[in-house]
Amino acid sequence: MQSPVDIKPRILYNPDLKSTDFIVPGLTVVIMMMICTLLTSLTIARERETGTMEQILVSPIRPVEFIIGKIAPYTLLALLDAACIIGFSTLVFKVPFRGSVLLLLMLSILFIFAALSIGVLISTRAKTQQEAMIASNVTFELPSLLLSGFIYPISSLPIVLQIISNFIPTRHFIIINRGIMLKGVDFSALYMQSLFLLLFATALLGISVFRFKTNMEG
Repeated sequence: MQSPVDIKPRILYNPDLKSTDFIVPGLTVVIMMMICTLLTSLTIARERETGTMEQILVSPIRPVEFIIGKIAPYTLLALLDAACIIGFSTLVFKVPFRGSVLLLLMLSILFIFAALSIGVLISTRAKTQQEAMIASNVTFELPSLLLSGFIYPISSLPIVLQIISNFIPTRHFIIINRGIMLKGVDFSALYMQSLFLLLFATALLGISVFRFKTNMEG
């Protein structure tokens, strides 16, 4: 006897199972993370290698002003990169954009500050640009690929790695980026990830300013 109900599975937000719709939003976040972390990790280390750090230390500039001056250009560069990548993904790869452009822009700034804070903190500790580059690759760029949910689902990772992944900004912004682009969700569904990025960026920038101030005074 034929059933009167015809049951067919339906995949929400990606009914055609296009891999590009899932990969491209995550790849956008990974590229932004690499650009922000790598470039800023070289900033203060470059000052040490070129011998201009001593001039900065004896100048009346304050640590907060120095750090802001270092991250401001890279903030604009990262925003430009993000706009180009998202525009390219929607125009060329036809990835849907169902959410708010303004919301994504505001939360992108949070993520950029979090990524830049990592680079600045590495730069305050590294003595050479090579050391800063290696530290950047090992500490956050590789985990951003492997532990963020970009390649492997978080649920398939061992418990220890799942716990570690909670402290990786890329994981949280991938959720934000996919949520806004593919699902069209609003801020009420993303406030926990946004709060983490805000606290993470504030804490690391505070530590960076403190370390740089210590170096200036010492």
